[in-house]
Amino acid sequence: MRRVGMRALLGFSLFALMTAGPAGTCAHAQTYPARPVTFVVPFAPGGGTEFLARLLGQRLEQRLGKPFVIENRPGGGGVIGALSVARAAPDGYTILMAPAPVMAINAALHKKLPYDPAVDFVPLALVVATPYVLVVAPSLSVQSVADLVELAKAKPGQLSF
Repeated sequence: MRRVGMRALLGFSLFALMTAGPAGTCAHAQTYPARPVTFVVPFAPGGGTEFLARLLGQRLEQRLGKPFVIENRPGGGGVIGALSVARAAPDGYTILMAPAPVMAINAALHKKLPYDPAVDFVPLALVVATPYVLVVAPSLSVQSVADLVELAKAKPGQLSF
């Protein structure tokens, strides 16, 4: 059996420290958020989406200790705001607060969007579910959607919606 010299042992120890040291420092994860987060609302100020974004932003700010800034970017039925988020760095600091039309209906309405909703975004959470209702004036005397369709067929061009 060969004896390992003191120099060889010291060299091996230094090598081990030099290679293990950086690995330990790389393993530390950053705390999120480390800086302000921007919620992009793709509509003008004062609407329901902005209200929800502000409410959620305030709660997240209280809980996480960093500012959540609301940025309104209206235009194009939400396309301008969505595009700004699609072009932002994918670091989790720019978040789109958008209802279904911005993500789903715009893709069906526009032949060519400047972003791909299925590729350029990752869903985070369902914030709110909003029911939609269909209402008519009581004087119309319809009781169901079938009645309304029948009336519209009987009076083409006479109903407004």
